[in-house]
Amino acid sequence: MSSANTKKTITFLGASGGVGLAALSRALAAGHTCIALCRTPSKLTDRFPAAKHPNLTVIQGNAHDASAVARCLLGRERPADTVVSSIGGVFQFSRMTIDDPQVCQKGMAALLEAIAKLRREYDGLTEAQRWRPRIVVVSTCGISKAGRDFPLATLPIYKFMLKVPHVDKVEMERLLVGGAAEKEGYGYTYSIVRPSLLNDDAQPERRIRAGVDDKPPVGYAISRDDTGRWIFENLLDRESKDGYENKIVTITW
Repeated sequence: MSSANTKKTITFLGASGGVGLAALSRALAAGHTCIALCRTPSKLTDRFPAAKHPNLTVIQGNAHDASAVARCLLGRERPADTVVSSIGGVFQFSRMTIDDPQVCQKGMAALLEAIAKLRREYDGLTEAQRWRPRIVVVSTCGISKAGRDFPLATLPIYKFMLKVPHVDKVEMERLLVGGAAEKEGYGYTYSIVRPSLLNDDAQPERRIRAGVDDKPPVGYAISRDDTGRWIFENLLDRESKDGYENKIVTITW
């Protein structure tokens, strides 16, 4: 757990459930200052009442709205150190797609626009040029160019059932990596987390395997809670370099 003088300001997009909620709950418990964008704030304020969680600010808005995202990037005393984006769509089995086939790429475009907006409009950030937030995004395995990162038995799931959301994740990653290259030296850093198939069977005692870039571990599944736990422990709560800056990391049981 971080010491008192290393507490971070962390912005969460898509933290009302799943992976994002798991990471948010742990960040709050560790004493980090958290800002969450939520279309329905009561989903978070009911779970984390202000009296018990004074380090949480919930802002109403949509992650596709750059102005709303920009408001979440400004903390109480300084801009966010880290942004965690775990937004995603609802899978529709009858159509083999998600309710918004471009949900992730639109969210990434809004986030990058929000960062640029802050740099244009706030003198403190523009003059210092020292603000380099880290963007942590939840992507998916099954889209690696380095080779198959999933068991052969799950090929039909990855290549057919999840084809539409995977196209969206690929574009999200392209925007994120491309933006970092364009703004190298003053823009942002990133960590792309690619979990294997997500489920709700949390197993905190189970070892999580992780591999960077072209050396992904191959596994069937990992829970949303364990994915959020891994993100918190390895990307949010570390006091020193974690080895995942500007990297793609695949995680699985």
